[in-house]
Amino acid sequence: MWFLMTYNNTFQTYLKDENLAYAKDGATYTADYLIYYNSGLLAWDCLKDNKVDIWDPKVQNDSMQKLVPNVKLDKVFYSQYPPYLNTLMMPLSLVPIKIAWVIWELFGFVGIVFGLYSLLSTTLSGKFERALTYVAVLSSFPAWVCFRLAQMALLLYPALVWYWLALERKMWFRAGLLGGFCMLKLQYAPILFLTGCILGGARFFAGYALVGMCYLISCIVVVGPTNIMHYPQALKMGELSGGQITGVSPESQQNLRGQLVVLLGNDGAMVHGIVAGTWLVATIFTAYLWWRYKRSFESLEETEQRRRFILLASITIILQLVTSPHTHKQDYLFISLPAIWLMYNLVGSYPVGAIADPLVKSKCLVLWLRYMLLSFPILSWVFFIGGQMLPLPVQPFFVWAIVLLIVIALILRDRSSSG
Repeated sequence: MWFLMTYNNTFQTYLKDENLAYAKDGATYTADYLIYYNSGLLAWDCLKDNKVDIWDPKVQNDSMQKLVPNVKLDKVFYSQYPPYLNTLMMPLSLVPIKIAWVIWELFGFVGIVFGLYSLLSTTLSGKFERALTYVAVLSSFPAWVCFRLAQMALLLYPALVWYWLALERKMWFRAGLLGGFCMLKLQYAPILFLTGCILGGARFFAGYALVGMCYLISCIVVVGPTNIMHYPQALKMGELSGGQITGVSPESQQNLRGQLVVLLGNDGAMVHGIVAGTWLVATIFTAYLWWRYKRSFESLEETEQRRRFILLASITIILQLVTSPHTHKQDYLFISLPAIWLMYNLVGSYPVGAIADPLVKSKCLVLWLRYMLLSFPILSWVFFIGGQMLPLPVQPFFVWAIVLLIVIALILRDRSSSG
């Protein structure tokens, strides 16, 4: 029922022509899809005139204003996505924006369903368990807000799922192609690249480099070398504008950065330094764990190989969500991947049956993990609504993920003590 109500709300905004932008109580609200569609339009402008500066806030805003003439965009809704997003969005921008929005949403829905299908095909069994998984994921707040904003996560979700599945199945070149595609969100690029290279070596690197070359060549041809060279400055402006433009919203991010902003009341240099340092340490530490896994791989039985891979992949995803410098509520859609794997790998059918991992003895910790994962679709709405009703001293998604990491760490310690 909640699923039907929330998605009906999104459908109603489409009928009222408020799905892309609307004004309420003196504030303007915009959907992320405006950025993507506008990026394709700017790419076509670059082909006609190579002097177009796609990172100029005024150029972006003037072009976007034409897409939503019924709403005044007083504040620049700035795109800091890499320039290859512009080239990827060119075909979609040939279609009227309202039709393109429907296409994007349908592709996003199909992508999530097929991504979940790929995950479930080798993990959870039983018609009820699988049906519950589809409903739970799609009715969670992160999934709904992805559709409400027509967010990039819809495009990346199946790619990220298939990236990890390709690594698990030792399809290194395919994993490289998928990892390269995921460079659309640069915050995930370092760990995806390092993990793939550690496990897949030259074959992974070849796939990753092939996608990178395609991105680079398309950008040189379409947006031009000048726009490519100016991208780092645009990224800096987007992340460190201090409220001059909209789109980043550090005060609402569900990561270490967002939590520090809530506690300190600013997004200054100290916050940036702490976040960058923590993200770097977390990324290097995770890469070290993958290197250790690779070294011990041959000495492990096949069942234990898969179990350790799933555990480490789950930890990697959660760690990146909490330490990455850019994590919003919608990015917690990706938590469904470790959730499914952890239910399969650690919890199993417990408490009805036995714990999935025979080395784990603590039933209390497994119950904690079980109910944290099963309750997240409901809790995600509580986190959102609670934040709307009263100011919270914590970022709830971030705190939930930290507690999840602690529970996993305690289970791993229990597992280690059992041999």
